[in-house]
Amino acid sequence: MIAKSKILISLAFLLCINAFPITYKVGNLEEYKQKSKSLQAGDTVMLANGVWNDVQLVLKGNGESGKQISLVAETPGKVFLQGKSCLNLSGNWLNVSGLIFKNGYTPKEVVIDFRTSSKDYAYNSVVSNCVIDKFNQPVKDSMDHWIGIWGKKNRVEYCYLGGKSNEGTTLVVWPNDSNSINNGHLIYRNYFGARPRLGANGGESIRIGTSQVCHLSSGTIVDGNYFEHCNGEVEVISNKSCDNILVNNTFFECEGSLVLRHGNNITVSGNWFIGNGKPYTGGVRVINEGHKIYNNFFYKLAGEDFRSGLTIMNAIPDSPPNGYAPVKNVLFANNTFYDCAFPWAFGVGFGERNRTVKPESTLLLNNLVYCTNTKELVKFYDQTDGVRFDNNIMVNSAGNSSDKGAIAGDANKTTINGFPTVYSTTKAKKLPFVKYDILGQLRGKAVIGAFQNNGEKPVLEYASAANCGPAWYKASAENAEKKLTPAGKTITVASGTDVLTQALKKAGNGDVLLLSAGEHIITNKLSVNKSVTLKSADANQKPLIKLKSSRENNSFFEIGANARLSLAGIAINGESKAQFPAKYVFASGKEGAVNYALHLNNCEIYDVKVATGGIFKAYKTSYADSIVIKNSVLRDSYRGISLADEKDDIGKYNAENVIIDNTVFSNIEQFAIEYYRGGNDESTLGGLLIIDHCVFDNVGVDEKQTIIKLTRIVNVAISNSIFANSMVKTSVRLYGNKNSLTNCCFSTCADPKAESGATISKVNHESVKFEKKSFNLDKKSKLKGLATDGGNIGLK
Repeated sequence: MIAKSKILISLAFLLCINAFPITYKVGNLEEYKQKSKSLQAGDTVMLANGVWNDVQLVLKGNGESGKQISLVAETPGKVFLQGKSCLNLSGNWLNVSGLIFKNGYTPKEVVIDFRTSSKDYAYNSVVSNCVIDKFNQPVKDSMDHWIGIWGKKNRVEYCYLGGKSNEGTTLVVWPNDSNSINNGHLIYRNYFGARPRLGANGGESIRIGTSQVCHLSSGTIVDGNYFEHCNGEVEVISNKSCDNILVNNTFFECEGSLVLRHGNNITVSGNWFIGNGKPYTGGVRVINEGHKIYNNFFYKLAGEDFRSGLTIMNAIPDSPPNGYAPVKNVLFANNTFYDCAFPWAFGVGFGERNRTVKPESTLLLNNLVYCTNTKELVKFYDQTDGVRFDNNIMVNSAGNSSDKGAIAGDANKTTINGFPTVYSTTKAKKLPFVKYDILGQLRGKAVIGAFQNNGEKPVLEYASAANCGPAWYKASAENAEKKLTPAGKTITVASGTDVLTQALKKAGNGDVLLLSAGEHIITNKLSVNKSVTLKSADANQKPLIKLKSSRENNSFFEIGANARLSLAGIAINGESKAQFPAKYVFASGKEGAVNYALHLNNCEIYDVKVATGGIFKAYKTSYADSIVIKNSVLRDSYRGISLADEKDDIGKYNAENVIIDNTVFSNIEQFAIEYYRGGNDESTLGGLLIIDHCVFDNVGVDEKQTIIKLTRIVNVAISNSIFANSMVKTSVRLYGNKNSLTNCCFSTCADPKAESGATISKVNHESVKFEKKSFNLDKKSKLKGLATDGGNIGLK
């Protein structure tokens, strides 16, 4: 019989053993599933270094304060979750760190989700030092989010999140129910890397709430994060709930703003908005009520309207939840603006979507606006009798301004954190909650602006690439917005059949293929999935590319995601009378072709006459960063450039920048360019078309056609161009106050039309004659020397 004392000792020994934390190292998904079932407070499951393909991890458990249950990498940064992979966690006091999600996409709606079901959330849990890098769905229109935060008192810190190119917010906080409101989540010291333009709504980097629950309190803190080139849409941070705190973040060259879209009582303080003069860079956009916006620095922002340094919106009467609620009881104080192109804008949106309700009880106090590069410091879109200005120093290109009762005061130049700025010693009106300045210095004598003085060392550390995100990922984090083609090899390609095909397959990123004179025959389309240039080896002779296909509706080139195809000095013959002629010369990939580019210079493309075909075709869900055509001739084709497959009318479009310069479109049966953006979504730039020194001759065979067919493209500028010999009823129809046509000739061609604020100026109707065998003006032409740059209207 075993003594009772020995039994007690044995039990005590077993309890003692179980009290010690255990680390389980696992090497595959089955081992992970087995070990993760029995995790106790303080235990750790460690993923072995290497690549984990197609793993859907679930971490559930209940740790304790000081004894978290952890999921970690064996070595931070050396565990790669690839393919169709994701992570869900729920329970209490959980910890995840050191993982990299790359080369794949989530098979669910979220990559890292703070819940395992609709009822099982995570609490008091942290995801830190993790990476999600270009972990994108194959199709741009497929929506997912990278991190979804539910529950309460959770943290996401020191993570890198960059390169998201499909629809969906990078990080979402969901204050949707009693288990997620008043949540106290902390989003701290994360590096939000470059996010390319999406060309659609849904490209935010952070969203807190939704319009459906915007009346609920989230109480989320977004503190000390670094946002770099986050250009997905107009909203970098989209606030859609109440009582959140957005402080000490840096927005570096972001084509968007911190937007108080829905919800009340938001604090915005200590943020650095660094534009460096980059187009579309924005500051803070204000909607709703009860906000306090103070101690922020706005540096060289170049955005306007929705992206102005400070944008205060007009509202919709009796607005629905997803509309525009009135701006009320907002305080904007002790902020500094330095060299911003459009510092303040009020009543933005007036005249559009029934936004007629003006701001109320809004006070701008103690601000320092020093923008000597502009005369107009304040732009009013509507009357602003509900906005009061008090004790602001405002300096424009003419010196001290008296805009809205600005006061005289000093503005002293200095440099802080590497950025030129100004500070003032002029006395401010005290506000009880503005105890410190943007640098964390105690405000002794209260002064105007964000900076207390020039002499003391900052207390707060400015959020930057150096102190945000995992320290071990800085060197390898790629900038998704770099547009420069990498330097590659130069490879000579002989003429012949499929020699070019083989050369392109072997080419590396950035290579230049020098095409010898003669015919380059291809027997199937060339798929382009890299940055590559095809260039004539002889500057005086264009090599000719032909397609001899054995199938219908083929194309010469298909351009994939993130690829950049450049042609210089090349001729392409579509041979429309061949047995199987090409339908298109260039086409986007049919799925997932995003952020690609096509550049043509000194090219001639002709005889592409298959019905409904043309020079270029962009398919639905594709999105070009840029299409640039210069010094070229595009002739004898059924259609020209077709960018019109996004017909859902929700604001999407197929290309961001289309630039046509010194180029001829001749003998095109339907349109030269069709560029479509349906709907009235305002979250994107809305497309850009620039046409300069071009000739459109004999485009459109009947009055039903349009030479340049535009639908709600936001930015259009057409100049110094000739439209001649066309039967169309409408040559060009412009729409919106950022559409313009100037200094163009319409000869034997219908005049352009303008709607909704578009402008047309300096149109002439001189009879156009060209030189033989070219589209240069005849020597006696009256269009010579009349271009805005002093050259000729038409070709340069």
